[in-house]
Amino acid sequence: MSTQDGRIAVDGVGIAWRRFMPPEHAFEHGPAGERPTVVMLHEGLGSITQWRYLPEVLAHRCGLDVVAYDRSGYGRSDPLPQTYADGFMEREAADVLPAVLEQLDVGRPILIGHSDGASIALIAAATGSVSPLGVAVIAPHTFIEDVCIEGIRAIDGQRERVISGLARHHDHPRLAFERWRDAWLTPRFSLWDMRPLLERIDCAVLVLQGDGDQYATDAQVWTITERVRGAEGHLLADCGHVAHCDQPELVAGYLAEFVSACAPAPSLPDSASSASAAMRSGSSNGPK
Repeated sequence: MSTQDGRIAVDGVGIAWRRFMPPEHAFEHGPAGERPTVVMLHEGLGSITQWRYLPEVLAHRCGLDVVAYDRSGYGRSDPLPQTYADGFMEREAADVLPAVLEQLDVGRPILIGHSDGASIALIAAATGSVSPLGVAVIAPHTFIEDVCIEGIRAIDGQRERVISGLARHHDHPRLAFERWRDAWLTPRFSLWDMRPLLERIDCAVLVLQGDGDQYATDAQVWTITERVRGAEGHLLADCGHVAHCDQPELVAGYLAEFVSACAPAPSLPDSASSASAAMRSGSSNGPK
């Protein structure tokens, strides 16, 4: 497994990215822009590094490149803009994500998003700003629930501890936290609702959510499966909002199976074939 790190500029803002490349690609022929590529969109307080080992696991099992990037103000990306205004997820879906894909020569993305990143991925697929082969979402928000606002108020009461923890992953941890908190706790944001867009999605969709999610109920899962034709949803036992940390092997298995179905390889290398077979049999080499 090899990785490549870099920075691109989107509207003058430096965006950090990382590409995870398996030893051999399942898709060895054709221009890079025509190969399926997994693209990961982090949560509201997330970053590239907070995906932990999941990008490497998916690259290995699926034989595909996996790209993750830090949105502005998060991780190692530039901190501008200083605040989030109404419609920040819509702007990320309409402007930033397509620009990132173009500059990184990703023409056939499979989007994987967590929390805010999940909502951005769904909006991009629904509005046509991106045409993904599939969208897998972990703990998405499609409308605002009381439990979400209550959860954010609770974590705000522990802000100094949270900011201290974020400092391991973010160049501007206080800005990242306060910008996220302020956006979600703005009273008018409680009216945000992307459910009318869901019926426009015409690609494969997978929804994963923990049964102990601190920021949402299972209504988020079933809202998507009811409105998106063919969408598949799973409620994960003994699992909170950050499912890829609480249930890493289970989440990796669901995602690897979904990605492989969206981009079936013409001829998998032996290592990727073995990994896929292990996943189907229920074993896993995922993160511990």
